[in-house]
Amino acid sequence: MAEDHTMSKISLNGSVKWAAARIGWSLNSFKQKREVLETNGFPKVDRITNLYVKADIDAWINRRRQVADNIIAIGGAVNTTEVNLDAI
Repeated sequence: MAEDHTMSKISLNGSVKWAAARIGWSLNSFKQKREVLETNGFPKVDRITNLYVKADIDAWINRRRQVADNIIAIGGAVNTTEVNLDAI
């Protein structure tokens, strides 16, 4: 069997095997549930390369997160960069 070069970090595109591994599923489960995933916004294979764009899959995963990074709520406002100590 040929080596899957998309498993390398240098590749910006991923195979079906890479996509399954990225979401933590077996290849068989991924293939069986691909249509359900795509119905829920999972990226489709790029028509030119016949591979997944890794950044698109990562963006899909990030959109599904329930807790965001670096969010600090102060007085109802959301500040994603720093806390204004003068306002305290």
